[in-house]
Amino acid sequence: MSNLPTTFLTHQQRVCRLYKSLFALARREHWPDRLAYRQRMVEYRARFDANKNVQDLMKAKRQLIAGEEEFKRAMYWHTENFNFPESPSGIAEGRYPTPDDSAFDAWHPLEKAQYPTYFATREKRKKAYMEWYLKRYGIPDPPMM
Repeated sequence: MSNLPTTFLTHQQRVCRLYKSLFALARREHWPDRLAYRQRMVEYRARFDANKNVQDLMKAKRQLIAGEEEFKRAMYWHTENFNFPESPSGIAEGRYPTPDDSAFDAWHPLEKAQYPTYFATREKRKKAYMEWYLKRYGIPDPPMM
């Protein structure tokens, strides 16, 4: 339920959020071209400055709603989403794979002796897993050659 709004946003808060969202949109649309990005930001700023002294609250609300709709239309066409590097479909996903649990079987007994409780618990779990596997699937047939 954390996605449900718990308070109402004031007009000023909505305008500030729209402003920040438009700047983020400009960054996503024009990122490699810094000049186009700055140009779009200046255009947005000029539009906000032209309407900052509107006294009629109904007109200001209509302009805000129109701006939010314009932002939604722009976001509809700009579908590229930001992915964190290690997240699924990120650029570094799976770059450092975690080793398989069977790697612990290759440890030297002197290395295993440094962690006696862990390896004792691990052996119990391996034994319980093998019993469960044989109970569920039975003894596997030998491969045919």
